[in-house]
Amino acid sequence: MLKKIIATTLVLTCGAAQAQDDVLEEVIVTGIMETDGYYEMPAVTLKKQGDFLVQDVKMINDTRDKKMREKEIRETLLALAESAKKQGDMQLSYGDEFLRTLDPKDKSLVFTEDRSRADTSYFYFSVKQKVNPQISALEQEASLEKFIKSAKKIGRTELDLSGEADLSIVNPEKYRYEVIKKIAEENNTLRQAIGQSCDIQLDGISNRVKWQRSGIIDLVIYIPYRTQLNCKQQQ
Repeated sequence: MLKKIIATTLVLTCGAAQAQDDVLEEVIVTGIMETDGYYEMPAVTLKKQGDFLVQDVKMINDTRDKKMREKEIRETLLALAESAKKQGDMQLSYGDEFLRTLDPKDKSLVFTEDRSRADTSYFYFSVKQKVNPQISALEQEASLEKFIKSAKKIGRTELDLSGEADLSIVNPEKYRYEVIKKIAEENNTLRQAIGQSCDIQLDGISNRVKWQRSGIIDLVIYIPYRTQLNCKQQQ
């Protein structure tokens, strides 16, 4: 568990930002934040839950005929998409850092031939589950895994789960002014503590919103900013 840190310095590293015209749609957040990451974050942060749990999947098929192989892969994707639609909180997507909706009927999808295994093709994609604040993180993680493992597989198609589930956040900039409000509240508290003899200067307000994963479905949202105190000497 992360411990609360009391800083005694008059220069506080934190975060700042302003609205941006362009926004990121859905971003993958990989790995749980380590202790070093905590120390590097600003004093003012916002705790939120992510939007989706995201499980990477490798679909493999070794049917000898290439056309039949790709047909079985596509039909498995179609069956999985139909199951996701019925369940309601599941979706198929693809992409590395940024996720895009996966349409199994999309003719531009590329099924890669495995050079190390004869007559074998594979396709990487993700199954994502909408985070539900009413259900425990472990239950949601188990539900996602069960959904994938129980999928209907056509022909010689197999599904291989790649590592643990990641977390995604949709449009991180939506939290900008919530973070800025907390920064303003912190500065008001700071002013009350040190008195009116010091001016508070914020640098970095134009920085973008950043985030770190702090749990299975939890995120820490922040803006990298710097607070500097300019204190007048008493006469």
